[in-house]
Amino acid sequence: MTSVRTDNGGFIVETDAGSERFCRVISTFAPRLTARLVPDLPDDWRARHEWGRAYGAHCVVLVLDRPLTSVYWLNVNDPGFPFMALVEHTNYMAASDYGGRHLVYLGNYRLMDDPLMTATRDEVLDEFLPELPRINPRFERSWVTDAWSFAAPFAQPIVTTDYRHHIPPFKTPIPNLWMANMFQVYPHDRGQNYSIALAEKLVKRILGA
Repeated sequence: MTSVRTDNGGFIVETDAGSERFCRVISTFAPRLTARLVPDLPDDWRARHEWGRAYGAHCVVLVLDRPLTSVYWLNVNDPGFPFMALVEHTNYMAASDYGGRHLVYLGNYRLMDDPLMTATRDEVLDEFLPELPRINPRFERSWVTDAWSFAAPFAQPIVTTDYRHHIPPFKTPIPNLWMANMFQVYPHDRGQNYSIALAEKLVKRILGA
């Protein structure tokens, strides 16, 4: 998506594939991204809600030919590690469900300008894999049969003392333009359960309107 423009009571949504017209738009982007995409949002809304900082989410998914650990979720609270969570998914769901492959997630929250957020997969693996023997001394790089690296911006809002005064409402000043995103789950932290609750609350508001 590259822009959302108002047009005779509706919206023209521009994407790399072209444009389409809609009568209602729900933005699930962060407020700052929504403000960039919708130039018709008024200045007073922008002054209050086009605000705040966030961490990006980074995740490496490793495919191993054998288990790495015997645990599902390991919080890594050692600042010497380049990742903060190790989740061995196939210690929760059987590896047989994935063709005998063992899946390990190495997760992070980082500032969005952190070099990790734009590093290539091989650069990330060169930084992460040498640390795995500290968790399992038998680990060898040959265990890794495939890997992917993902980065997403605006994943975790950074909550400050005045944060709550900048949380946008669902309904924007533009009729039929709505918002629902992680910046609105305060005072809770981000999580799938809060996303679902937020979506259900938004649907009720829209239907009620």
